[in-house]
Amino acid sequence: MRLLYYVSYICIIGPVTAISAFIANVRKLLLIARGACVGKHTYISPTAYVDTHKPGRVIIGDNCYITRNVVILCHTDTKRGGPLGIWNEGKEKRVFGTVRIGNNVFIGVNSVIMPGVTIGDNVIIGALSLVRSDIQTGVIAAGNPARFIGLTDDHVSR
Repeated sequence: MRLLYYVSYICIIGPVTAISAFIANVRKLLLIARGACVGKHTYISPTAYVDTHKPGRVIIGDNCYITRNVVILCHTDTKRGGPLGIWNEGKEKRVFGTVRIGNNVFIGVNSVIMPGVTIGDNVIIGALSLVRSDIQTGVIAAGNPARFIGLTDDHVSR
């Protein structure tokens, strides 16, 4: 049945696009197998990086669009002091945090989502943004660090 679906898909949209869609679906299944939670109708670019280090988690809602070269992190080693751990006398200091991305979220090219961030529903994250704190529902945020730019409803209604 799935094979018939992909054959008909190739005929309608072309072989290159169909192969890209197939790769994206396989990638989504691999992320789920590694512990990520990915909602229905969510597209994750083949060039996006989704961190799946435990105990951190990445939870992505329905109908999201994660574009090229986006990095979603659920851990950081910034408090270690390099591979030798010189800032913490050799003790493990890896920091973990669950990333939650709501429904209907667009994350622009080359953006980075840091550990522990929650992004609400109906949010647009502009390209090249560094999201290091929570983003509330229904807003557009962009920049380094990402800041409020406007309301999603205003952008969509234009």
